This record gives sequence, C-alpha cells and structure tokens, in this order.
Amino acid sequence: MVDFSFSEEQTILRDSVREFADKEIAPRIQDMVKTKRIPPSIIAGMKKLGVLGMTVPEEYNGMGADAVTTGIVAEEIARQDVTAAISVLFLVDNAWSYLLSKYAKDTLKDNVLEKIAKGEIITGVASTEPGAGSDLGSMKTVAVKDRNSYWINGEKSYISLVKDIREIGGGYVTVTKTDPDKGTAGISLFYTPDRESDMELSSLEEMGREGSTWGSLRFINYEVPEENVIGEINRGFKIVHEGFEFARGLIALISASIAQHCLDNATSYMKERKAFGQPIGKFQGIQFGLADHTAKLEAARNIGYKALWMYDQEQRKGRFTRFEVSKEIAIAKLLSTVWSFDAINDALQWHGAFGYTKFNPQELALRGVRSFMLAEGSREIMKTIIARETLGREFIKG
Repeated sequence: MVDFSFSEEQTILRDSVREFADKEIAPRIQDMVKTKRIPPSIIAGMKKLGVLGMTVPEEYNGMGADAVTTGIVAEEIARQDVTAAISVLFLVDNAWSYLLSKYAKDTLKDNVLEKIAKGEIITGVASTEPGAGSDLGSMKTVAVKDRNSYWINGEKSYISLVKDIREIGGGYVTVTKTDPDKGTAGISLFYTPDRESDMELSSLEEMGREGSTWGSLRFINYEVPEENVIGEINRGFKIVHEGFEFARGLIALISASIAQHCLDNATSYMKERKAFGQPIGKFQGIQFGLADHTAKLEAARNIGYKALWMYDQEQRKGRFTRFEVSKEIAIAKLLSTVWSFDAINDALQWHGAFGYTKFNPQELALRGVRSFMLAEGSREIMKTIIARETLGREFIKG
C-alpha cells in the first residue's frame, strides 16, 4: 500500500514552520506589500528555523533535507504568503543550493555551503536572457578560459532575488556558453558571487510577488576561478535541469497551497455573505465551482508530492530515469499552476466587488501565482516535455 503520511521528524518540522508562518508571516503581508521587500524579521526567522539552505548536507551544518521535506516547508510558507514572494526566496535558494551541494568542487563547497546553511548568504540562478528563456541553446552569455580563470560577458534578465543577494550576500548558478558552436552541448555552469564591480544590476517591477526582487544582471569581464565550475565543462545543459525540476516540483506545492488559502477564505465568506435572503453558499452554481476546485487542489497537492518523491528516488536511490522524473515534474507544475490560478480567480469572483480591491488577499494571490505559469519553464514547455516523454523524441518537431 502507498503510505501518504509524513515521518515524525517531518511532522515536527511542518508544525514548527506552520507556527512561524501563522505568527510571523501572516501579520506582515501588508507591510511587505507597502515596502516591496520581505521584512528582515521573516528572513531572520527562516534562518533560525534552518530552512534557508535546508538542502545543504549535514557535513556543512545543513539539514540535508530531501525534496519531499523541502516541499513540506514550501507548502507551509505558502499557506500564509499569498504574495508568493517569500516562497520564491525559499524555493530558489534551496533548489539551487542543492545543485551546488551535488556538483560543486570541494573547494567551492568549503567556501560557500556552510554560509548558505546558516542563511548568511543565499543562492540564485542566472539563466534567462533578453532573447533566450527556455531555449538555452540561443543564449549569448559566454565564458572564455584564460589560464586558471574564466572571463564571463553577457546579460541575464528576469532574475529573481537580485537585490536580496546583493544586500544579504551570495551568488548565482550562472548558465553560460563555453563552446558557442556546439549549442546546448557547449553549455557550462559557474558559481558567480555577486560583485558590484563587474556585475551590473538593474531592477524590474513585477506584476505580482510583492516583496520579491527581480531584475537583470550584466557580466562585464567578470573573472571567476576554475574551481567555480559546477560539474564538468560543456555538461551544464544536463545538470541544470535537475535544479529546474526541483524548483518546478516546489512550485506545484506552493501554487496549490496559496490557492487552498484563497479557497478557504472564499468558503468562509460564502457562509456569511447573503444575497436574495440567503448565504451565497446555498446556491448550487457556487457549490459546484467550490467542489471542482476542492477536488483539483487536492489532486494538485498529491501530484506535487508524488513528483518530488520520484525526484528523491531518482537522485538518492537511482530509481526511475531522468526522463520519467522530468515528465512527472512537468505534469505537476502544469496542472497545479493552471488549476490554482483558476481556483484563486473564482475565489476572487465569489467575493464580488470586494474581490477586486487591493485589500482582498485573493488579488495578491492571483498576481503571484500567475508568475508560476512562466517561472522555471513556461506551461508550453511543460506540455512539450510531457508530449516528448509520452510519444518519444522522434515525434517532437525541431
């Protein structure tokens, strides 16, 4: 039989994060919206809980958390963070810290992993470019070797956490071309610490995710030592997708959790709001919509945990193939983001005119979750992955 229960340790961690989210995150959402930044007290609380860099191995004073355990924390943070901003900080930091932990050279691990585990620095990813999103083969950023260093030049855009990393400290898993003539076979990954001197930063304003920072990075003759290569040179295309897939699995749970929060709000509201002499929850049209979204969010949550479980099994035990995991992760992200957005949209609708105000949390949630249909691979890319792994690569055009 399949066991859907969490371990005792996972349950204790879940309860601790839930208490933190209820006491520290929920009361500060409006402050975060006003300041457009995550309050320092929340970041300090996450450090104390050990959930920043929780995927870092125990030998570097991390939690060594697997993907499912990381998903449990992501779900609890998202339950109170309707903006999705804190969730973005959490998922990006942990997914890409995991990739560093697995593929970085020992010298680099010794330099950064303990600091990441303590929350002293955070990790981001620099992949997207002005003319290249999911099409990594079209990127223009190049790293050229000179003796024991690489020199990076190029621009990355729509990058999460740019101001956070500059202020707190940390760096990026940066995707570059090291052999431009080879397309995706010439892609390599580097850890690039944030440096103001040769890494220009510009900010962009997001549609949602109030509190998250977002922008562009321009590398100008940025020198990085050879020891900062992540994995092998020209093998980055295969490695980087392990980070994307971890992040996509977390996004599936985060989206469903935010949507469930909104559905709970709407359920309470429809018991109290009256129209034509009775609570609106008595109207069958609303009941059926609520039933549809309840069923879909339950399915989205279960698919998300299954996808992260498969990811763990593949990463830690060698079960399942990379392609099987890619397909399951893509299914989870595709369905959860779409279903969650639809549920939030109806929850807003059921609040009537009040739903369209800035005081309604569903408005924040709608804009925040919408980003996840694009982030870490668009829904079109998710469909391509699912079709490719179902039909076979020979059926994919191009």
